[in-house]
Amino acid sequence: MATKLVYLEECNVIRTKAVVTKVYDTEDGQRVVELDQTCFYPRGGGQDWDTGKITAGDVRFDVIMVRLDESGVVQHYGTFASGLLTQGDAVECEVDASRRQVNTRLHSAGHLIDMAVERLGLTWVPGKGAHYPHMSFVEYQTGDDIVDETVKQSIQKKLDELIVQGDYENKILFIPVSEMSRYCRHIPNNIPTNKPARIVLYADTFGIPCGGTHVRRVRDIGKIEVSKIKSKKGIIKVSYRVEGVN
Repeated sequence: MATKLVYLEECNVIRTKAVVTKVYDTEDGQRVVELDQTCFYPRGGGQDWDTGKITAGDVRFDVIMVRLDESGVVQHYGTFASGLLTQGDAVECEVDASRRQVNTRLHSAGHLIDMAVERLGLTWVPGKGAHYPHMSFVEYQTGDDIVDETVKQSIQKKLDELIVQGDYENKILFIPVSEMSRYCRHIPNNIPTNKPARIVLYADTFGIPCGGTHVRRVRDIGKIEVSKIKSKKGIIKVSYRVEGVN
């Protein structure tokens, strides 16, 4: 049975109760715990996984890596700091809040660049992105390979405006992929099928098909700096930094 993804339901969820469904070792000796539901984000969409702990009384399992398999089951990899867990145990999950905050701010910043591009009327089509402290960028497909400092400055100016105006709550909507065009300008053709289809609305007008974690308010991202923009063979890459993160 697929794991219920609690982090999809609201922003900033870092704690939840759960029940152990399986505990096992992989062929290479890694210990894995599976739960009926989780607040731990597994790596995906250019966003890194959460770390933290799963506890039950004096038992503690330190989560060092999280994955989502093709059937929708979340696998928590880690080590037991004390005791052991078994199937049926009631546990409490707690995500490392500082790591989550960094990953969420970087991920949300990438989408705010998407929003700035859309607001500027650029016809770029969003592609892949990476939202890690050591490497943060978003890519776009375009027929125009020409980008210059003026384009970079325009995106930076629009980002600054969006951050200043960003004291509103983003909204989460669970809707079929077939209906996402009502809210989203671009719908990827590779939306995962192993988790619920969801969009996040920024400013009530900019829809993002996304299963990652997002800031509750845009201004929670902080200052975003467009560090570099370049184009090659119809792909524009916008690299960025977020104040206090990278």
